[in-house]
Amino acid sequence: MSVHIESPLGFTADFPEHTQVLDDSTAGPNSEQYGLLGGVLVTVIKDDTSVQDAPQANGWAHLMSGFYLEERGGTLLAEGELNLPGKAAYAVVVGYGDDGGAAKVAATVGVWESGRFIGVVVIWPYLDPEAEPRLEMLKEIVASISVA
Repeated sequence: MSVHIESPLGFTADFPEHTQVLDDSTAGPNSEQYGLLGGVLVTVIKDDTSVQDAPQANGWAHLMSGFYLEERGGTLLAEGELNLPGKAAYAVVVGYGDDGGAAKVAATVGVWESGRFIGVVVIWPYLDPEAEPRLEMLKEIVASISVA
């Protein structure tokens, strides 16, 4: 069973069962946030005024990752195309420490699909060096989001 989302921001998503739709996004206007099991936070951002094509979507992912790399003193764990059918999805994945000192992973993903852009930021608790980065989990989350 999945949770089907039809967003006024122009995307649909089919997230896993027990997904929580968060009422107020901390990411600002034109964004929505979802809590998935395991402490995973998914933020979807409509920013199609800044991004007009797939190369700009890649640039958006790099720009957004700068917060975790520079402001949070993070370390680049992985970057590249997620190779999902029907969409271009470029991810930059960073390990960092949050305000409370907990180890986290943030993936900033620029998605270009059907001539439209959507930004996705996924944050999850860092497990261990053998498990991270959990790119298969990231691919499943991004694949479940479609730009309408």
